Amino acid sequence: MIEQQYENIRYLQFDYVRQFPELIHGVFTRQGGYSSAPYASLNTSAPPRGGGDNFDDVVRNRQLALQALDLSSTPNVTLWQIHSADVLTLTQPETWRTDWASMSYYTRPWQPEMIRQGDAIITQERGIAMALSFADCAPITFYDPVQHVAGIAHGGWRGTARGVVIATVEEMQQRYGSRPQDIYAGIAPAIGPCCYEVSQDVEDLFLGRQEFDVLPTNPRYRVRVRESATFSTIQLPEKESLRLDIQTTNRNQLLMAGLQPEHIEVMPLCTSCRTDLFFSHRKEQGRTGRFVVILALAAASDHA
Repeated sequence: MIEQQYENIRYLQFDYVRQFPELIHGVFTRQGGYSSAPYASLNTSAPPRGGGDNFDDVVRNRQLALQALDLSSTPNVTLWQIHSADVLTLTQPETWRTDWASMSYYTRPWQPEMIRQGDAIITQERGIAMALSFADCAPITFYDPVQHVAGIAHGGWRGTARGVVIATVEEMQQRYGSRPQDIYAGIAPAIGPCCYEVSQDVEDLFLGRQEFDVLPTNPRYRVRVRESATFSTIQLPEKESLRLDIQTTNRNQLLMAGLQPEHIEVMPLCTSCRTDLFFSHRKEQGRTGRFVVILALAAASDHA
C-alpha cells in the first residue's frame, strides 16, 4: 500500500501498480475536500444516488480527485450502483455519460438509455477514467497487463453474495480473452469483521439457505459464493454477534475465479474504525459521504 498526497488530500495506491505505468488509480480518503460535516471533506456522492451534500461541493471534490491523478481533462464515467453482480463493459465511450465530474451530471436531464446500472465496469479503452464511490462496501480493482483490461467492482455484502468479482473475472475472460492467472486485483479499505455485524439472513443468503427475491445469485456461482463466505461470531455481554469479513470473502472468490494469490493485494483498513480517513455508512448511521476509487488506462500518447 502506497500513501500519496496532493495538496491537502490523501489517497492510497496498490503496490502492484508500480510495475504498470499505464495504469492510473487512486483510493481516495475523505480528507482534504470542500464538503462540510457530516460529509466532510472529500465526499463524491450527492442526491439522487445517496448523501445529502450539495452538488457544487461534490463536483469540486470529484474534480479535485481527478486533478490529483492528472486526469482533470479526461472523460470520466461511473455506474448507478445497485448491489448486483452485473458487469458493464465500456467499449464505446460516446454512448456513455462522461461528465461525472461536471455540474452537467446533475443539471442535464437523464434519459433512460443514459443510466448505466451495475456494480462493476471493465474496459480496454484508454484515456477514460472510471469512478465508483464507497462507504463500507469493498472496492475491488482489476488489471490484466497482457490484454490491457482494467476494471472496478463494488463489493457490498449483497453484490458479494451474488458473486460480483467472479462475474467480473468471467466477463474479462469472455469479452477480452483475459486469463485469470494474468489478472491483478486490489481490495481497498472496507468495513472489517471487527465492526460488521450482520443478521442471520445475510449468512443464509451466502450459504444458499435463502435466495434473493430479485437478482438471484447465478447458479454457476453458488458453490463458490458459499465456500468463500467468511463469518465469525463475537460474544458480547448481551448476545452473540455474527460478523462478516467482506474483504476476505472477496479475496476467496478471486482465488476461486483463478487469480494467483500473489496477484491479490488487500489494504487492511476498516472504514468503520478509521472514520478519520474514510466514510462509514454503518458507523455514521447513514449521515455521511462516499469516498471514491478512480481507475484509468493512460492515453496511448502518454505511454507511447
